[in-house]
Amino acid sequence: GVTANTLIPKVCRAIEPICPVVGVCATVVLVGASVAQCSQAIIDAGFSLQIPLLLLHLVGGLAGYAMAKAAKYDEVVARTMAIETSMKSSAFGFLLASLHFSDYMVRVPAAVSVVWMAVVGSTLAVVWRFIPIKENKIPKIPKISM
Repeated sequence: GVTANTLIPKVCRAIEPICPVVGVCATVVLVGASVAQCSQAIIDAGFSLQIPLLLLHLVGGLAGYAMAKAAKYDEVVARTMAIETSMKSSAFGFLLASLHFSDYMVRVPAAVSVVWMAVVGSTLAVVWRFIPIKENKIPKIPKISM
């Protein structure tokens, strides 16, 4: 993204309006493909699999937010860190499990995690979009002295 914006900014501005739609479509395909391959095992596991994976992404987001605030970052940086830490790449975990383990059941937690990653991260982004930030200034990044 950074390289494309630097080298071909006019092209980036032209395709920018369709980027959210492409992002949503890509997420639906990744989530659908992961879940479809393990659907029966996911159904059989029930809430004993769903709750821990939901908590993994919720706690990750809360920890990212809290750590940013503890490090004295502003609200924009804290929210960004919360979204990013709640959306760790479960799809990559699913791919690795598929490639390196012959046991089908190894993929199941990663497949469920893909769903909760998308739900939690997207929910945080949508909720925070409607909660205004009091400070409308450029985020200040504290200097680290060594």
